[in-house]
Amino acid sequence: MQEKDVLSLAKNDSGDYILEFRNVSKKFPGVQALSNVNFGIRRGTVHVLIGENGAGKSTLLKVINGLYKADTGQILFNGGEINLNGPSEALKAGISMIYQELNIIPEMTVLENIYLGREMMKRFGRIDHKTMYKNAREFLDRQGLQRYDLNRRMKDLSVAEAQMIEIVKAISVNAKVILMDEPTSSLTEKEVDYLFSKISELKAAGISIVFISHKMDEIFRVADYTTVFRDGAHIKTQKASETSIPEIIEMMVGRKMTEVYPKKDTAVGDEVFKIENFTRYGVFEGVNISLKRGEILGVSGLVGAGRTEIMRAVIGLDPHDEGKIYLEGEEISFRDVNDSIDAGIIMIPEDRRRFGLNLVQSVGENVSLVAHRHVLKSVLVKHRRLRKIISEMIKLLAIKTPSIETKVETLSGGNQQKVVLGKWLTVKPKILIMDEPTRGIDVGTKYEIYKLMHQMNAEGVSIIMVDSDLEELLGMSDRVVIINSGRVAGELEGGEVSAEAVMRLAV
Repeated sequence: MQEKDVLSLAKNDSGDYILEFRNVSKKFPGVQALSNVNFGIRRGTVHVLIGENGAGKSTLLKVINGLYKADTGQILFNGGEINLNGPSEALKAGISMIYQELNIIPEMTVLENIYLGREMMKRFGRIDHKTMYKNAREFLDRQGLQRYDLNRRMKDLSVAEAQMIEIVKAISVNAKVILMDEPTSSLTEKEVDYLFSKISELKAAGISIVFISHKMDEIFRVADYTTVFRDGAHIKTQKASETSIPEIIEMMVGRKMTEVYPKKDTAVGDEVFKIENFTRYGVFEGVNISLKRGEILGVSGLVGAGRTEIMRAVIGLDPHDEGKIYLEGEEISFRDVNDSIDAGIIMIPEDRRRFGLNLVQSVGENVSLVAHRHVLKSVLVKHRRLRKIISEMIKLLAIKTPSIETKVETLSGGNQQKVVLGKWLTVKPKILIMDEPTRGIDVGTKYEIYKLMHQMNAEGVSIIMVDSDLEELLGMSDRVVIINSGRVAGELEGGEVSAEAVMRLAV
């Protein structure tokens, strides 16, 4: 079937479209992000966009939402062409968006973020905080979200909690279309269940949901229709009930993939790292974790269990009150995170945009940030070697970028994650802590990162993988430690490891 026939065939099917795309194209310097995209979104349905990072999915949502302008083509909304100048115009038109990377103001409160850009006003231009608080409290209570404190600052929330506030904000504006870019990437299973129940309610009310996800189980759980993108081009639109995971993956990557997780050939060695009685009062207590050379140690637990907090304290980013750290048999301590970097203990953060990248800088500048201080000691050596190091990392990680001068903010989520990884690999770590390493990354890019993890294992690097994705945790870990309420609830290895066993200990 030709791409140009998809829209006309769909029209013959129902003709009831709330959004239509006709020959929509968008180009950035060196990158054709969208190429003559043609398909439609039916009213009152959930339509999932699927594709590798950089395939054009998020770009299309940002074009719909007015963040980007299409170079050519038309977008029809409710039968009429729209040409929006920013998200505020989109919101007024009835289009709301949840972004893949949190779109929050950290210093503002939950209440202020929910009403950002649409504050209620009193006479003389004063903000009506009292009415806003009353309405927001009633709305959250109706949604079953009583636990959220509206006066709490966004910077004090976990990534999952902040994502839930973004979801609440999007569904509170009575939109006709809600665009959701990876809304579940940092949510627990319980929170995902909540979101999907809300999606069902919205759909029943005639609201259309355009949803991006890299999690195949979610796609078939929530989608009425799917559209696959590859390299900016629309590949196929069809009913979710008429496709399958293998077919979708083949269309995404342009080839058949016979396995999701690569096989590991490296044998696990002796203990190389451990923490004993690691404690931060009120956060985690008496934590004992050991790590072997060439091992991938999975760390599981519900959001809020203390997984990330333990790892931040290990590298000296946060304080701890008691406990010891041993590296290669010797006790070590860190005054700050620079000491842990010098010791070869590195942590890749969960929220890459807030803690892993400088978005306004280039790919080259981001990759070289750590190398400047910890690898290249001489100014002369810097000038000779820096560009070589950057080029090697771009090649090793297959980072898709027009050049090393390209700003990181223009890259896809998966390529941004590769830049973070490349930055830290320049210091040749001994211990690599990866917090949600493939969050918001497509199946093809995930496979590349999995292979790289095994390659690092073969070179003697040991990895701690903090992960909410149970399937990934089971597919990649040699051993799994489960954290529950700031304590180690159990450890599983070999035949003991199963989704049921992990969840039983986690809850």
